Amino acid sequence: MVKLNILSINAHPHDFTHMAGTLGIHKAKGDNVTVVSLTPGTNVHNEKKHDELMKPESERDMDIINQPDDEIKKIKIEELEKACAVFDIDDVRVLDYPQPFRLSEFPEAIKSLADIILDTRPHVLIMQSPFPRAHHGRPGVSADDHIETALATIEAKAVAGVPGSEGIAPHSIATTLYPGVYFNNNEVDFTVDISDWFEKRVAAEEMYVSQGHTPEWSKRRMLVSLGNSGWFAHTLYAESFVREAPELVSEIPMSPLSIRSVEEPIMEKFERMIGEKGKDF
Repeated sequence: MVKLNILSINAHPHDFTHMAGTLGIHKAKGDNVTVVSLTPGTNVHNEKKHDELMKPESERDMDIINQPDDEIKKIKIEELEKACAVFDIDDVRVLDYPQPFRLSEFPEAIKSLADIILDTRPHVLIMQSPFPRAHHGRPGVSADDHIETALATIEAKAVAGVPGSEGIAPHSIATTLYPGVYFNNNEVDFTVDISDWFEKRVAAEEMYVSQGHTPEWSKRRMLVSLGNSGWFAHTLYAESFVREAPELVSEIPMSPLSIRSVEEPIMEKFERMIGEKGKDF
């Protein structure tokens, strides 16, 4: 069996969590996993600073408000490294592009990402979705860090796929995926059962202390988000993905888990979907 090289390129450190369980499964199988954040996330989800600024000036903690960006950046990077370590992922790379990130202002990001692609030579790329996400019929945001990171990644794939002038062999990626969190459940192409990895997903979420992720908040967030994906796929907890393009296969792909979901007794399915007869609820 081929040992896969898997590359995850994200806008912010916390975006890793959208596929953390899946990456953990592949890391445990012996595949190579690299996690990249295009920015250190310095200017997003600084919840403490947000709450202080909402207070009257006389009640504000100026140490929190005036915390240097370098300190915040260090904390954000450490949080990502700790979250990845939960899954034994040690190849973590954080680039230093600022926020808001706009590709038109920092076109050099294309080469930065192309260099990483050529270094890691992934078979699988999990990247940010380039599609604006609309809600309730309203137009989606057409430019934010996530979409701009996606645009940079698309360009980097193109650069890495053609011969360069540095004597480095080009590389083309076999499969490109988008995390399902950017899509509706009925739009995803496949769902990975991470029920056995739930506690690690909660543990990883807890690492983002700067974002206010207490143990209670982290568990509730995972119960709702992973539970929603799992419920739709007839399992307990899951992460979903959308393919960039149809995949060439040698035969109709059929997962044993899909067969199980239609052949097992209904009551056994219900018990499995709530986790050991719902003892945790």
